Amino acid sequence: MRRITPSAMLKWIVRVNQWGVIVSSLVVISTIFIQVILRYVFQHPLLGMEEIAIMAVLWLWFLAIALATQRGFHISGGLPITRQSIRDIMEVVYPFVCLSVSLVFGYLCYLYCVWVVEAKVISGGLRLPWILSVSGAFLGLVLNTVYLTREAVAKLGAFRLARQRGSQ
Repeated sequence: MRRITPSAMLKWIVRVNQWGVIVSSLVVISTIFIQVILRYVFQHPLLGMEEIAIMAVLWLWFLAIALATQRGFHISGGLPITRQSIRDIMEVVYPFVCLSVSLVFGYLCYLYCVWVVEAKVISGGLRLPWILSVSGAFLGLVLNTVYLTREAVAKLGAFRLARQRGSQ
């Protein structure tokens, strides 16, 4: 039996994330395009197209956030710190702060997903289960947490290695 390595698993996760962004983008674009054509060319809009677009946008946002984090494009700010040792420490602390925030929001999103399922919340027009929308947010936050964990561990390892080299 073939052993699955963590790097192969991460590549597979990233590939699924990329396809999720592509598919949700296509759904958003096509539903909006179809609705515009039906509404303004044929003067006969299709019920529920906006709901489908909103659901796809939620998936798109959160999967794109996770993908941006995986690629290192997440927002970061600069601090006016001149001492290199403090800058090195901040570079290690930053991913752990982001990871903590992602865990908190992931937990809150999980609680919301549980409530949505238990309360049987449905959308207004098509009466679709609302979990179809919020599950995209939860999945995006889980992926974001995976990517931030990988980044935090890598930054900590690089920091330790640099400290060991500096002490020798």
